[in-house]
Parts: sequence; C-alpha cells; structure tokens
Amino acid sequence: MKKLLVALVAAGSAVLGVSSQADAQPYDLVDAPEGVLIRGLVYNGTGCPQASVAGTLSEDRKALELIFGAFTAEASQVGLPSEARKFCQITVDLAFPQGYSFSLVSGDYRGYADLQAAVVGTQTSSYYFTGGLGYTFRTKLVGPFSENYFRRDNLALEAAVWSPCGATRPLNINTQAAVSTLANRAGSGLMTLDTLSLVVRQTYGLAWRKC
Repeated sequence: MKKLLVALVAAGSAVLGVSSQADAQPYDLVDAPEGVLIRGLVYNGTGCPQASVAGTLSEDRKALELIFGAFTAEASQVGLPSEARKFCQITVDLAFPQGYSFSLVSGDYRGYADLQAAVVGTQTSSYYFTGGLGYTFRTKLVGPFSENYFRRDNLALEAAVWSPCGATRPLNINTQAAVSTLANRAGSGLMTLDTLSLVVRQTYGLAWRKC
C-alpha cells in the first residue's frame, strides 16, 4: 500500500540570547573543549514521566543523546483522548569552560508509526535557549503507514542559535507526538520515537566556537 511521508519544516527566529552584532562577526568552528558535561537535566510532560529520561554526551562532545523510556501517542475508538498527544519539555544545562559558545545544528529522531488509512501522526520539535525564540520543525505521517521512520532536523549553521558568550543559558527542547483520527473516526494508530523497545533515542549535533 502506498505510504505518504510529508516533512513540514518551519524556521522561527534565528537569533536568541545573543546580539545580532555578535553573530554577524566571522567565527571559526573549533573542536569541543575539555571538561564539557551535563550539569543538569530537567524534564516534564506526559511523554516523559519521572525517571524515564537519561542524557549522555559523545566522547568528542559533539553529540548529545537523550533516551526516553515512555513516549508513545496512541488514538483509537476506545482510547482516552489524552493518550493521542504526548509531549516532553526538556531543559539541558551544559557546563563548559569560559571562552566557548555552542550551537545546536541538528536533531535526529528514530521512531515507529502504525497508522491505519487516513490516520495522521505528527512529530514536532522546538529548540531554543532560555530567554529567546528558536526553531520549530514538524514531520507528518499519513496512513496507511506501518514501519520505522527517521527524521533529521537541520539548523542552518550560518543562522544557528548560539549560546551567549560569558553567560550560561540552558538549552530547551520541546518534543511532541500526536495521532489524529479526524479523517477516519473508525481508525486507530500509534506513534513512538523508537521501534521495539519503545525507547526513544534522540541525538543532537553540537557545534563549538571560541568567543
């Protein structure tokens, strides 16, 4: 059966927490500094109950992985409306040496969707530093669809949102999954951000520069 995958990407304000004059200056990307660590990881929402999220940094400090243990949206005739939309608000506080700034340049999502005809699954993510606007990306899957899916959010490096120099502001990630049966009231569907184990693995690419 024919599958339809539509990726809808909407970019919001590119600059937050940093002056436009500072971002207009030329800069060179550098290797991540030593001593980068996750100082704090706070999360809440229907898609991430307590003790269901873990965060790790790659060895080269250029990738941040968040692992979720309970993130499934499901809609059916007998299901509760609250189960059809799940969300998680994550705040990541990275500690790193002074004189550096980092930016989020990409986000990878792997998941599984099982959608009957005309049932729609939507995955949405927003990225921003505390105190400003950021980027929002959306992926829409239309049933019939029953397989794994992969999505990458690419933030243009030339317009990337950088953490402010000389200040620490947490990175915020808001991710949602929703299933709608409006076009097929008798249909059902589910959408997760992983496959068999229902564990969500989201990997975020980080770029570094010197202030």
